[in-house]
Amino acid sequence: MHTIIPIIRRQRRIMQKAMAQALNVSPSYLCKIEKGIQEPNEAFKDACASYLGLPVDEIFPDKPHKGNSKNLPGNSGNNLWSNRCEKGIKQKYLAQLIGCSPSYLSKVEKGLQKPNDRFKKKCARILKIKEADLFP
Repeated sequence: MHTIIPIIRRQRRIMQKAMAQALNVSPSYLCKIEKGIQEPNEAFKDACASYLGLPVDEIFPDKPHKGNSKNLPGNSGNNLWSNRCEKGIKQKYLAQLIGCSPSYLSKVEKGLQKPNDRFKKKCARILKIKEADLFP
């Protein structure tokens, strides 16, 4: 199951714990849904749609969003997070490969920190994607 809940939460600055409480689920359950470890039931999907004010099929698309994520809610101006997740690479591991802290990488993914050219080139090379596609 694919979901864009984490992207939407980041855009709206909703903490995972707060959203879990609002949906009457545990934070660990929401985390498992976000990571694709657990399949959500229809009641959960409907509750998410109501809470976020979006259609169920937008929050839980049939296919993962690839490449350009301009149409996704919460787009941070780059496609780093979606490409990293699509390739199944953990944030800590990618930060290690790049030579930066996981905290810095997280800020870049969220659009809170503007990366320099060297960082962009390393990311593109490691993720095997064009720099222009990764950082439009």
